[in-house]
Amino acid sequence: MLHFDTGSATTWVVGKGCLQCPNGSGYERVGYATADSSTGVNLGIYGYIDYTGGVTSGPGMADMFGLPAGAPGEHGLRWNQTFMAADQSSWQFIPADGFLGLAFSTIAEAGATTLVETLMKKDLLDEPRFAIYYGTEFNTTSSDPAGVFTIGGSHEDRYTDGELTYVPLRQEAEFQVWRTNLSSITGMGKLAGQKSRSTTSQLGEYGRAVFDTGSGYFEVPANVIDDLYESIGMNWTAIRHGDHIPLCSEFNSSWSVTLNFGESETDPKVTMTGEQLARPGFAYRDDACYPPFDDSGVEDLALIGTPMLHQFYTVFDFGAKEVANYSPRIGFGNLKDEFRPYFARGA
Repeated sequence: MLHFDTGSATTWVVGKGCLQCPNGSGYERVGYATADSSTGVNLGIYGYIDYTGGVTSGPGMADMFGLPAGAPGEHGLRWNQTFMAADQSSWQFIPADGFLGLAFSTIAEAGATTLVETLMKKDLLDEPRFAIYYGTEFNTTSSDPAGVFTIGGSHEDRYTDGELTYVPLRQEAEFQVWRTNLSSITGMGKLAGQKSRSTTSQLGEYGRAVFDTGSGYFEVPANVIDDLYESIGMNWTAIRHGDHIPLCSEFNSSWSVTLNFGESETDPKVTMTGEQLARPGFAYRDDACYPPFDDSGVEDLALIGTPMLHQFYTVFDFGAKEVANYSPRIGFGNLKDEFRPYFARGA
């Protein structure tokens, strides 16, 4: 089992017997060893990945992959895939055997190519896209959260209410991560006994957002976070210093945040209400919710992880199977009520 990550490009698995790969997750990792495979090849290239919150390194490998997992060759899809066999990893608490990198191969390590781009190059996918539905739970429990990860297609007709909102990626010399323009962020709130008010923070041509399924945070630019919290009736400084613990009762439809992607006010927008951003369990309290936004620590940069992505059906579309013709975009679909996370469902 691999942890999918749009913020990195290298697929890696823990090497069998790795002494520098501590495991405190409770998940029993299988581990990869070339000696156990008749098709494994060492590429002779060593890779090093410095994540925010973790480091992984190891040799590049090539071996046969298959989908569905464990299916005999005649009953599933099999192909030769490059990846990294980690001989060092600080990701001791992830309940997985490694990472499935879903960014672009231009930043892959150890001579690897991303799994999705490998399949596209071999013309093994129906469509040049992958899609994610996170399921109904924020945390894995003994019940089935029913999340679905689709490679080579998408199922918005099943999961979404209405059309997808597509956001094009930021134009760059070569695509690296799923990064878009972000021209402004608008917070709208209503205090007791007052009319609704909105505050828009303009980011201009330098505004950008990175979509990272491997991140558990919704980080907004350092230069707008104070104004954004004020606009929804909260105080970031008080929360950060422990003077205020946000109660889940504060997360309701009376306030919202809108991200305007692109370079103008006419570009695509995505809006979330307070109830959608509620995540119980802050400060070890059932009645307290985690702060809706964190500080990215960088001006004009937003890092958008699972707190937001969990609320939508997302489609990561390359636009073409050939690198030269890529026109990537991300589609956001509002979930039908029965597919929304439990805490964010309507009455």
